[in-house]
Amino acid sequence: MMESKSRRSALLSRGQLRLLIWVLPVVILLLSLLGPESQPEAVISADSDRRIYQQVIPQQTLFRLHLIAPHPPALDASTQLRQRLITQACIMRLQKPDELGDWLSAQGWEVQVQSNAGYRLLQLKSGRPFADSDVRQLLQQLQTPPTVDWSALLQRTQAEQYMMRQNAEVWLASPPSSNEHLSLDPLADYARQLQPSDWRITLTGPEYQSLSSVIFDPAPSSAPFEDLMLSPKPLPVTPAANAQLQLHRWTLPQVKSIQDFAQLLLGRELVVQPLSRWLKQQLADAPAHQAGYSLRWEATQSGGLVTLLLQGEQWPEIPAWLPQQLQPENVETARQTLLKQLEGNTGQQQWMDLLALYQLPPDSLQRLPTQLEVLELSAMQQWLQSQLLSDYYHTLSLPH
Repeated sequence: MMESKSRRSALLSRGQLRLLIWVLPVVILLLSLLGPESQPEAVISADSDRRIYQQVIPQQTLFRLHLIAPHPPALDASTQLRQRLITQACIMRLQKPDELGDWLSAQGWEVQVQSNAGYRLLQLKSGRPFADSDVRQLLQQLQTPPTVDWSALLQRTQAEQYMMRQNAEVWLASPPSSNEHLSLDPLADYARQLQPSDWRITLTGPEYQSLSSVIFDPAPSSAPFEDLMLSPKPLPVTPAANAQLQLHRWTLPQVKSIQDFAQLLLGRELVVQPLSRWLKQQLADAPAHQAGYSLRWEATQSGGLVTLLLQGEQWPEIPAWLPQQLQPENVETARQTLLKQLEGNTGQQQWMDLLALYQLPPDSLQRLPTQLEVLELSAMQQWLQSQLLSDYYHTLSLPH
């Protein structure tokens, strides 16, 4: 009987092992140079008319749709009341069950309405992609004014405005117009401001959504609404201010290019620094002194508005003083602040909302860092000076 012997064969020959010893370090070096696998860059796309901007964000669980309706800014109390009335009517149209409320619930959409200085914003969330036909139906239905007691709605809206305007800063930001007794035609205003063809759209979600420009075709002509003329009550007198307040307001130029966009954003960041520096020094010299400021940059389709409110009596003359306070280090600090804001996907849809409002190319955010880099101190000083010396620049003080 023969004794069996166990035999094991080598996995690799000596020649193969020798080759592996030489090749493996090279492979490791190449992998180290390549670095970790990078995530694909989130790219913004837009349709040919630049009315629909979209970005796929894989880690986002919900689909988000922003509807943007530009409108003229409310620069005085009468215009502000008109815009607030239309916004309140829009909210009722979307939330009342017998209006669009039930239809939106059936779609599984959550909606919020936000009113900004130069545009009205509807933010919708959904667990599934937004269908082209559903969005088209929403915009067409939204143009129809709600069935409400418009006199009662005006009374309530004006009461809210009355309470807000007891605040001196709010009063300064929307002073009485030359004619405070203008009549309102809310049905015509509502239909005109919510035209389907005027909306812009931004979309984000975990996958691409197939919306088309057809939703911006003019809506079929409907029967004209019956005239409904309303007369608001006179607004209250000027509120008492417990400290000296000054309003400075000027317009921003129209944004037609990525260069204009970069200049506007950098200018916004630059203005804050000298104001903060001046206020800090004032409070250090006189701790009991009442001083402060607030700054609002409001985007509009035509460019924007800057509203600067100053508290105290020691502030210098803004048009001559502010541009000269900009320093080279301010430009670099402002540039780095903006670059940090652009990082990541947080807030990307708000950036897209601005691109849609200005109808800029969809790659504007990728090109923005390069444009910010070429802007120098002298150019920004000249840019700011031109706004402060414009015919529109004006001031208003309380108490008079």
